[in-house]
Amino acid sequence: MKLRCLVIAVMATMSSWIWGQTPVDVYESTVKIEKQSTHDYLCGLAEDDQLIFSFNSEKGGKIDRVEVLEYPSSSLFTDYKTSKIKQKSITIHHDGIYLFRFTNNDTKEKVCRYTVQRIPASEATTKFNTTIYTKTVKDTVGCKNETEMTLVTDTVVSNLTDKVVNIHALLNFQSNKMAFSYILPPQTIAYSYYIGVNQAGNKAFNDATASLLRSAGPLVSVIPGYGPLAALALNGTSFLTNLSGGESVEYWITDAKNAILFQNGKPFKWIKQGNVVNDFSRLTTPLKGEYYVCLKNNNKLQSIDVTVKVTAVSLRQRKVSHPVKRYIVETKQVPYLKQ
Repeated sequence: MKLRCLVIAVMATMSSWIWGQTPVDVYESTVKIEKQSTHDYLCGLAEDDQLIFSFNSEKGGKIDRVEVLEYPSSSLFTDYKTSKIKQKSITIHHDGIYLFRFTNNDTKEKVCRYTVQRIPASEATTKFNTTIYTKTVKDTVGCKNETEMTLVTDTVVSNLTDKVVNIHALLNFQSNKMAFSYILPPQTIAYSYYIGVNQAGNKAFNDATASLLRSAGPLVSVIPGYGPLAALALNGTSFLTNLSGGESVEYWITDAKNAILFQNGKPFKWIKQGNVVNDFSRLTTPLKGEYYVCLKNNNKLQSIDVTVKVTAVSLRQRKVSHPVKRYIVETKQVPYLKQ
């Protein structure tokens, strides 16, 4: 019984020794290396493998450099100006990809033969897959500074009319009518007007302006020229109020053709109309062209001062440049192992 156990132990030891000393062929090739070029070969090796590497220059003489590297650049072995390397043994410390590089800086080609073998450290690594596979990955290789143009839309407030006019009384030898025009700017989205008679009408507008400033609304500081009429055009809080007592004025908002009819005392069409101490309104149509404010004083003896203000809100586009970084992305083939 003891003899049988001893035989088994010896056989196991010999088997392990034989196993550990038997090289496994990984790759063998004869290659032509063109002048001033390199030839690369990649394979996978297991931890604790003994790499056995041989090389022979069969045509063209010595080659400038032979390297064995742990991929991509960790050097394990380098030989210069050599024509032969015989069974170079290298211990592999990590599972990984290994690179064999042959560099020919000469002006003539070389023909070389090389072999790669491995001695596995144990039975567990005998079936280690040494084949290299590749996959495509994206890699950011740099960036460049460029200028990009962006289209910005600004909200623009335009005060088209801001005046105080005196209109004669009905029985005065001069006309008790007045008309003047305003032209809407391109890309108008809405506009508004204010009409107020005498000091009361003017004061009502000034009070609204003061209340708007005290409110410290966000648009007051963001949009230049933002006041009660701009707020009204934008459907905001204008703080404008209607007066109920005092001298009144009859007014119409109309176009050029009907303004002439108004001046000539003939029937005409209008967009807005009122007989008021003060009035204000927002208009969203029409939004292009020239229009008129027509005023008439029906007071027989007393002239009136009328405050007239017209404000339009339009959109204006402009190009703004700003620096941007453009990242340069390339695709490349990356080696990997499968086990």
